[in-house]
Amino acid sequence: MAYQPKSYRKFVATAATATLVAGVLAPAVSAASFTDVPERYQDAVDFVVSKGIQGFSDTQFGTGENIKRVDAAVMVAKVVGLDTESAPAAGFTDVPARAQGAVNALKEAGITSGKSTTSFGAQDLITRGELAIWIDRAFNLEGSADHNFTDVADRYAEAVEALVANEITNGVSATSFGVTQNAKRGDFAIFLHRASNVDAELEVVEVSAINAKTIEVDFNTAVEDTSKASVELLRGAFKQNATINWSEDKKSVQLVGASNFQAADYTVNISGLTEKTLTGSVKIEAQKVASIEILDEVAVVSDSNSDGSLPTGATATVGYQVKDQYGTDISDNISLTTNDGNTVGASKGVVTLSGLNGKKVGDIVPVVLIDTATGTSASKTVKLSAESTVSSIEVAGIYNAKGEEVALNDASKASEAFIVLNLKDQYGKEITDAAKASGLVITNTNPTNLTVANAVEKVKIGDKDKLVIKIADIKKAGSTDVLLISTTNGQSAKYTVNVAETATSDAIAVSQPEIAVEDETTLIPVTVTDKAGNVITDKKLLSNPTKGIKVGGVTVAEGALEVKDGQVFYKTTFANAGTQALVFQSSTYKVATVTVSVKEAAKATLVRGLEKPLVLSTVKGAVTVTAKDHLVIEDQYGRVIKDSAAPVKVELVGTSDVVSVANNAVTPLKNGTATLKVSLVTENGNINSAVEVKVQVTDGTQYSDYEVAEIGKIQTGVAEAISVSGLLNGGKVALADSEYTASISGGKGTVAVTADKEFTVAEENLNVDSNGNEVDTEFTLKVTVNATGKVYEQKFVASNKAPVVQDFFFTTTAVDGSYADAKAITEATLASGSTIATSLKSGEKAVNVATVDQYGNKKVVAIPTNDTITVVPEKAGEVTITGNGTPNAEVALRAGVEESTVTLKIKVGSETKELKVKVGAPQ
Repeated sequence: MAYQPKSYRKFVATAATATLVAGVLAPAVSAASFTDVPERYQDAVDFVVSKGIQGFSDTQFGTGENIKRVDAAVMVAKVVGLDTESAPAAGFTDVPARAQGAVNALKEAGITSGKSTTSFGAQDLITRGELAIWIDRAFNLEGSADHNFTDVADRYAEAVEALVANEITNGVSATSFGVTQNAKRGDFAIFLHRASNVDAELEVVEVSAINAKTIEVDFNTAVEDTSKASVELLRGAFKQNATINWSEDKKSVQLVGASNFQAADYTVNISGLTEKTLTGSVKIEAQKVASIEILDEVAVVSDSNSDGSLPTGATATVGYQVKDQYGTDISDNISLTTNDGNTVGASKGVVTLSGLNGKKVGDIVPVVLIDTATGTSASKTVKLSAESTVSSIEVAGIYNAKGEEVALNDASKASEAFIVLNLKDQYGKEITDAAKASGLVITNTNPTNLTVANAVEKVKIGDKDKLVIKIADIKKAGSTDVLLISTTNGQSAKYTVNVAETATSDAIAVSQPEIAVEDETTLIPVTVTDKAGNVITDKKLLSNPTKGIKVGGVTVAEGALEVKDGQVFYKTTFANAGTQALVFQSSTYKVATVTVSVKEAAKATLVRGLEKPLVLSTVKGAVTVTAKDHLVIEDQYGRVIKDSAAPVKVELVGTSDVVSVANNAVTPLKNGTATLKVSLVTENGNINSAVEVKVQVTDGTQYSDYEVAEIGKIQTGVAEAISVSGLLNGGKVALADSEYTASISGGKGTVAVTADKEFTVAEENLNVDSNGNEVDTEFTLKVTVNATGKVYEQKFVASNKAPVVQDFFFTTTAVDGSYADAKAITEATLASGSTIATSLKSGEKAVNVATVDQYGNKKVVAIPTNDTITVVPEKAGEVTITGNGTPNAEVALRAGVEESTVTLKIKVGSETKELKVKVGAPQ
C-alpha cells in the first residue's frame, strides 16, 4: 500500500477478530543483548529491534555509529510499516537489492525523492537535517515550536520545528540543531521511538490465542497504571473466569483459564484506562492435533546379541512429538493409532517396537502414527540401532566453572551457574559428547522464576569437561522443575531448581547519635537484621524499595547510609535545634523510633593554639595570622572547627626585636623567637578565650629540608604555579621566588618558567601518537634551592582533554561558594511541573553540585542543563513524567495527588548520582 497519514496507519496490524494457529516468536535480541547501548538508548533500541531492525552483530547495535542513507531508509520503512513489496520501482541505480523495497516505498510515500532521478545516494551518510525531513514526512507530524537554532536553513525549518514541537529532539545544543552533522544510529532510534509515540492514545492492537487456555491482549503503548484496569472476558454473553497477568513492560495482558477454553468466539473488554472501553475479540478453536513428528532416524534396541541379532523380548524405542494448532506439545494427552497395533505402540511421546524376533541391528522398520480425529499422520522408516545414546539421566547439581556447588538466590549471576548432568548410554558408559545428547528434550515448568537453555553443551567444570544445561536468566525467588526426556527411549528425570530469596530487612533497632547539631550531618546508628537474625550491612540492600528500610515512609537512599566498622549509620541533617523524632520501618513493617535532641548550631568558643609551628621568613615578609590558616579553634561542644572563619586578635607579649605586630600581621625582623597572644573575638567584640604561642623567625639559612608542592595532572593552556617551602622545627615557610630556580623538561619544545614561578604547558608541547594525535605526556620539574644547591625533581602529566567531572555531590552551597565548606545532601523538594535542573530545593536553598574534575579542580556549580536527568517514581500512578532521560525531564503530580516521592538519577560529567525528591504542589 502507499504511504498513509498517521490517523490511518497508526495500527495497521489491528484486527477486530483474530485467529491464531501458531505459536508466538519472541524477538531474538533486545537492548540488553548489546554491550554498546547505554541506559538512555535502551527503550528506543528495544523498540526498533522489535520492528525487525538488526544490530551490527549479536553484541553490538552500533549506537554511536553513523548511518548510511540506505540503512536509514530500511529503518524508516520497517518502523512505519510501509508496503515494501508492491511499491513501484523508484528508478535509482545505486540501491542494493536488500533495500530496494524500502527505498521504493519511501519514494512512493513522498518521504524522499533521492539525490537525483537515478541516484538515491545509498552509500552517503545521512545528516540530522535530512533525517528531520524524513521523520516529519513519515509520521505526518503536526505543530511547530520556536527555537534558538542558528544553523537551520529554510529547507529544514518546517521539519525541525515539528520535531521540537513534538518533543522528539532538542538539538545538539541550545543554539544548534546539528543540521549538517552525521546522524548516529542510537539517536535515530530515539527519534523513531519518540515519533512513533506522538499522539498515540492507548488502543488495543491485537487479541490472540497464545495457547488453548491463554488469550493475550496487546496494546500500542504501555499502560501507565494497570491497577485502574477492569478486564472482562466474555463467551457470548457469559462472563468467563480467568487469571489476569500483566507483562513486565505493561504493553500486554494475558487472560489464563483454569483449563482449556471452549471452542467459541470470545470478547475482551477493558475499562478504566480510557474514556471508552477498549475491546477486541478472538476466535478460539477446539484444541486439535496440528502436527506429528517422529524425532529420530534410529530406534534404539533394548538388547542385542554379539552378532547383532535381537533376542526374544527385545524392544526398540524412538521418540515422537505431537503439537496442537498453537504449537503446544500435547504428546502426553493424545492417543495415536499405529500401522500395527500388535508390534508398534505409541504413548506419551515414545514409540515402542516389539515382536522383533529375527531382526538384527541395522534392519529397517516402518513406523506410522495417525491421529484419527484429524487425519494428521507421520511416517518414517527407522533403523534398529545399538548406537550409544542417552539411556540414563541424572542431575549432579548446580555448579560454577570452578567446580564449586552453587546455591542460587535472586541475586546470583545466571552466567556463573550450570546444571551439571550425568548421562549414560544403554551400555552404562558416561556420555561426554554433547551431540549424543541432542535428543534430550528440556522443559522448564516455571519460567517466571528462571529460564534455562534448551540444549545440552559441553563446559569445563573444575578440571573436567561436563555436559551442562546453562541457566539463561534468574528472575526471582521460587522453584522450578526442569524435566529431561530422552527422545530415543523415553527415559526421564526431574530436577527441582530452587532460587532462594536474598536477605530482606526484618527487625530494626535505632540508637542515639553521638551528637546532633543543627545544620550538620548527623550519624544515627541503625541495626537491621534479616529473618534469620543476620545483621545487614549491605547499603544496596538496605536502600532496596522492597527489601530495605524506610524513614518517615520514604525508602532510604543509598547515599544516606554509611557503614563504619560494621555499624550502619543513617545520615541526615536537622534544620532546627530542639527535639526531633524519626520513625524507621523494615520491609516486614517492624518499626523503631528515635527521639533526637538537636543542639544549637556550632559556634567558635575556644582557641587551643597553633595548628602547627609558626615559622616566618625575613625574605618572605609579614604573615597575617588567621583562625583558618594557623589556629586550632573549638566549638562549645569541644570539637575542632575545620577552616574556622572566627575573628581573632594577635598581640605581642612584652617587647621584641624579632617581630613586630600590627592588625594581626606579624612582620619578621631578624632570626630568633618571640611570644604572641592570640585571642578569640566574640560577635559582640569581647574576648572569651586567649592563648600564648611561640613564633620563630629565620633568614632562610636554618632550614632542615625543603618541600616541593605536588603538581599532579594538569591541563594544557592553563597556568600553573610552583610552590617550594622550607622546613624548620615542624613548621614550613613558602620560599620567595628569588630563593630557588625551576626548569621543566619533557614532551616537545620548551616549557618556560616565569620569574614569579608560573608555567603553562601548550598543546604543541605534548607528544603525539602514530596518527599525529596529541597524547597525555609526562614532564619533569627540577627545582634547585639557591642556599644549598640541592636539587628536587617531580614528575607530572599534562593533557589536552577538556575537564570532565569525575565525582560530585549535591549541596545547598551557593554557586562559586567554597567547595571545602560544602555539605552533601541526599534529599530535596520540587514543585510539581517545574524545571528539575533549576528548581530543586532543600529547605529554602537551591540545590547545586560540588564537583571535582580529572585535574583536581573543585568547585560548586549549578546542576548542568546539558546532562541527562532520569526520573524513577516510587508510585508511577501518582505522577506524569515528560522528557525522561533527557536534560529537560520534568515530573508533575497527577490530578488529586498532593505529594509524591521520586528518585532522580542526575548525570554530571562522567558520573551519575541519585537524589530522593518529594514532589509537591507549586507554592
